[in-house]
Amino acid sequence: MPAPATRSDTRLIRGISRWALVAFAINLTVGAGILGLQGRIQALVGSYSVVVIVACGLLIVLIGLCFAEVASRFDRTGGPQLYVSIAMGPVAGFTVGWLAWISRLGASAAVANLLVDYAMVLWPPLGTPLGRALTIVALGLGYMWINIRGIRQTAAVSTVFTLCKLLPLVAFVVVGLFFVDPHAFQLGALPTSGDLSSAMLLAAYAFFGFDATSILAGEVRDPARSLPFAIIVSIGAVLLLYALMQIVCVGTLPTLATSQRPLADAAIVFIGPIGGIVIALTAVVACAGVYGVSFTPTTRLLFAMADGGQLPRKFSEVHPGYRTPVIAIVATAVAVLALALSGSFIYLVKVTLISRIATYIATCVTLPLLRRRKDVPEAAFVLRGGPVLACLAIACCVLFLAKSSMRELLDVAVAVVVGLILLAASRMSRSPSALRGASEPLP
Repeated sequence: MPAPATRSDTRLIRGISRWALVAFAINLTVGAGILGLQGRIQALVGSYSVVVIVACGLLIVLIGLCFAEVASRFDRTGGPQLYVSIAMGPVAGFTVGWLAWISRLGASAAVANLLVDYAMVLWPPLGTPLGRALTIVALGLGYMWINIRGIRQTAAVSTVFTLCKLLPLVAFVVVGLFFVDPHAFQLGALPTSGDLSSAMLLAAYAFFGFDATSILAGEVRDPARSLPFAIIVSIGAVLLLYALMQIVCVGTLPTLATSQRPLADAAIVFIGPIGGIVIALTAVVACAGVYGVSFTPTTRLLFAMADGGQLPRKFSEVHPGYRTPVIAIVATAVAVLALALSGSFIYLVKVTLISRIATYIATCVTLPLLRRRKDVPEAAFVLRGGPVLACLAIACCVLFLAKSSMRELLDVAVAVVVGLILLAASRMSRSPSALRGASEPLP
């Protein structure tokens, strides 16, 4: 049974095809960070690093399957913010959406600066304060303009960036496999539980990103089937790519554990100096692509919270010609630029990981809750043993959070309090009739 038409369904254009959504998820997941994690994971667990990546990927698959079932019930923008609002109430939904929005702001600002760090290796003038500022502003304004012009243009740009970053990485794997030394995979003593936990957390972070597809449901064609398909295919493709990349790095680079640029160093070993340049260019492309696909769902989160009566109505306004949430796009662009240029994004980056995992936990919790509801659409994708697997996924998320410090948890608590204050102010500014209409996610 398809979800009933609602405010956002009729105002946004469904311009994202199934395969464009897959590209979107892969683009957001395969970021520049994966170009440096191989060495850090190897330093923690040695040649068990390949096993760690595969095991972590399978745990992420478990979480992704829970997302796939819940997402297949709805065709509205919002993702976890929408699911939790319906299953647990608007305050809980806003809290999840607010944390997701803040975490994506920090991630976008960090990626913008990371792009400059990689680009200055290719062209040093970009490393000057003026060069850095101009690059970040150009990146932010460019993506703001693309997002305003339309979701089809945004999806097309995402697909191009996905192909541009995947082609050199696939070439790295295909060529590198011919140079792998089998003797490099001799397993030593088992790593300590602390090192194993840290390695799992690093690997898990590299898999995060698939959840953004659910936020864009209001602009996806046939979301009930496209969302589960994109989530499952993207996680599987990324798992295969990461495992093969790690095998190549371990098998070709004896100094992997101490390498700061493992993919570039490995490429130099079996390709030559040009390999390092190609990987550096890939890193710049990866950063630009991740910035764009992270920026888009961030704007839609703001739109969805306003559309649900949780933020001022202004943020839910849609451009009459382009059919995009222009106010939410501009506000998000300004916030990201302010953070990226000021350097204060470092504070928000600390809560990004905890906020993302909290979002995963909340979504997994909604799976059994929504199964008991008769007033929500049926799931187009039903996960066999869903409640049990949801509990296992929640346990995995809790294990991922085990390494979090009290300071980081307090940062998240502060962010929640700030968000709840804004929610209260927004609700006080609305009329009772407007609140009643906005608080009804499903008619």
